[in-house]
Amino acid sequence: MKTKKEKGTIKKVVSLVHKLTPGYLTLLVIIRILAATFPFVGIVFSSIILDQLVQKQAFELIMKNALIMIAVGSTIMLTRWGLEAANWVKKIELSHKISQMICEKTFDIDYDVLEKHETLDMIKKAKDGMNSSGSIRNFCDNLSSLIEKVISIIYSAVIIATLFIPKLFGPQKGFGFFLNQWYSAFIMLFVMVLHIVVSYFVNKKSAALQMRFFERNVSYNRYFTYWFNLVFDYSIGKYIRLYKMQKVILSRVQQTNDTLEKEYKDWLNENLKITLIPILTEFVLQLTSYAYVGLKAVFNLISVGSSLKYVTAYKILVESIASISDTFVQMDVQSKYLSFFYDYMQIENKRYEGTIPTEKRDDNIFEIEFRDVSFKYDNSETYALRHVNQKITLGTKNAVVGKNGAGKTTFIKLLCRLYEPTEGQILLNGVDIRYYDYKDYARLFSIVFQDYNLFSFPLGENVAAAVEYDKERVLECIDKAGFTDRLNRLEKGLETNLYQYNDDNGVEISGGEAQKLAIARALYKDAPFVILDEPTSALDPVAEFEIYQNFDNMVKGKTSIYISHRMSSCRFCDNIIVFDEGKVVEQGSHEKLMAGGGLYSQLWNAQAQYYA
Repeated sequence: MKTKKEKGTIKKVVSLVHKLTPGYLTLLVIIRILAATFPFVGIVFSSIILDQLVQKQAFELIMKNALIMIAVGSTIMLTRWGLEAANWVKKIELSHKISQMICEKTFDIDYDVLEKHETLDMIKKAKDGMNSSGSIRNFCDNLSSLIEKVISIIYSAVIIATLFIPKLFGPQKGFGFFLNQWYSAFIMLFVMVLHIVVSYFVNKKSAALQMRFFERNVSYNRYFTYWFNLVFDYSIGKYIRLYKMQKVILSRVQQTNDTLEKEYKDWLNENLKITLIPILTEFVLQLTSYAYVGLKAVFNLISVGSSLKYVTAYKILVESIASISDTFVQMDVQSKYLSFFYDYMQIENKRYEGTIPTEKRDDNIFEIEFRDVSFKYDNSETYALRHVNQKITLGTKNAVVGKNGAGKTTFIKLLCRLYEPTEGQILLNGVDIRYYDYKDYARLFSIVFQDYNLFSFPLGENVAAAVEYDKERVLECIDKAGFTDRLNRLEKGLETNLYQYNDDNGVEISGGEAQKLAIARALYKDAPFVILDEPTSALDPVAEFEIYQNFDNMVKGKTSIYISHRMSSCRFCDNIIVFDEGKVVEQGSHEKLMAGGGLYSQLWNAQAQYYA
């Protein structure tokens, strides 16, 4: 019997597969019908041919039946082969589109939701479930196999029904008389039901063990994947070797592997104990069927050729019925695996998307206001920001400074709506930023975080963050960021692939060069708000001087916020915001803050010896 969950899953899967790859299920059903028909062509014609050989009938008649069997069987086999080849392409397409759905969903999830370990586990479950026995492809295979088994049962039942029809002139007494009666079928029926029931409960128990093993080890599989991938990530290979971290990483791999191995052995031992029972019942089943049919042939109740037909058909009948029950068990397990996929796809973002477009002002004057904003991260009792009140007017140059952990980067992430305030509001021109269309609001910001990333894409695509781009603008931004000399030495120019992950001829660039490209990317976006988190940390003094010398030109007409530990980079800013323990403790120009003798002047004086 199908459970309510199975029926719901079947409906979801059929609808999704039809939408992603039309025709896939139709071809799959036709293939299964042909697969069910093929063995019975051999069963029927082999029985006829064997009886004709025993009866020494004409050679021409025997060859005629043999050729018909070969022709029909070959036609079915070749047709099935052609359809499977065509459907294989659709099968691969389905897998790729499912993976694409997971990628698109992941890109769409709120940043603060994505970084939670619960979400990471859900992603792992969704990916692993879809790539193993819980995949939609396997679910479709099982769904179509039900059709194959039902057809096989019909074929087998039609053939076997004639086995239990009493022969009018059969034995009149003894065991031969009993075998000639219809009720002798209960012997075959009893062993068949015994085997099917045993197989069903064993398969159900085995599936439950498998599911328990999967759920218990989701996190360990994620840990193992991380540690194992570190070994092959050449970009961090230098750190591993210089700091002799091989033993540390290998010990983590070994620990995780030992845990998984122990779990696997426990599962295997439990599974082996229960799977022995259906092997014994299958042996009893085969012994009974051969004995029953063989004795009928001995008492001349069936022909020799028919005995082969009946034994084979009976075996297929039992296997098909047992397989149906097994398939339902598998589909029940797969429904659980697929629920991980659907649960992940149904994660709702907490972020209010908003509908108001951001204002298009002729004077390009915007005002951002933090109004009594406090924030703490999930699973943390400590506030990262407390009662922050701050205004930032577009067109001004601002710096955000403070000690490590003071809340500087958190302030920027709230500004960009990567997080929502725990308390308070952030306003843009007097309107809560949550009410603005999120994508429209995000276009206001060009950001270079301290942990920026470039991708193993062509250089031009990295700067433009797009496949199609304005080459002249890219070159202009690269020049402003100070990367032109390096670009001129690259044979393929903007088409040069960065790194070797996706291109064997990819070019490795230094940290300083990568930072310049990250700055060029921020400039190319041409947003009215430019945020740079430690923008020159990886640059040499000359390159740093060039960047700051050209910064006014780079961000002309825009608002800029610099997060920096280097006090010298703040001096040219209109407004300096000083954070300490999650609070704004000072703000103003360099001269004002130095005259105040507060935290800023302490930080400046601590670094002053390096400016002389």
